[in-house]
Amino acid sequence: MFHLYTEGGDRVLQPHEVPIVRASRGEVVEDATVTVRAPGQPVRHLRVNATPIVGLDGEQQGAWAVITDVTSLVAAARGELNRSMAETVNHNLRTPLTTILGHAELLIDQQDEFPPGAARSLEAVWRAGHHLKDVVTSISEWIDLAYPSEGEGEAVDFAEYVDRKVHP
Repeated sequence: MFHLYTEGGDRVLQPHEVPIVRASRGEVVEDATVTVRAPGQPVRHLRVNATPIVGLDGEQQGAWAVITDVTSLVAAARGELNRSMAETVNHNLRTPLTTILGHAELLIDQQDEFPPGAARSLEAVWRAGHHLKDVVTSISEWIDLAYPSEGEGEAVDFAEYVDRKVHP
């Protein structure tokens, strides 16, 4: 069982408001957006174009509709996709960076056994890895500022944040 809601999802559509029902009454429906909610399923947003079907005798025979899932477009418009993408990028940076630094640390413990050139290269990797870690930490902080978690809604003094970063 599912329910159809208005575009914003705030009100259940009455039967006479459903696009295919409107088309079956003779109305041409263009780019109507409806929200679908079904128990245990993610909310979906659909764009519906519907038109009546008229027989050769001019009598209405029914209606047909073209339905397009526009959930990702609605999410992008709301900024949800941006947060998801930012979190994914953040995770995809942190995971390999942690692996690189972990293995570099293991190698540093054995660097006395390496030729001098290899030891210098390892130190360069270690420094660059830590520099990248600082950059990733800053990105993570920016994400937290740009997309506060549900219920956080706390105001942030952006100038103070930047000043702390520039003058630690």
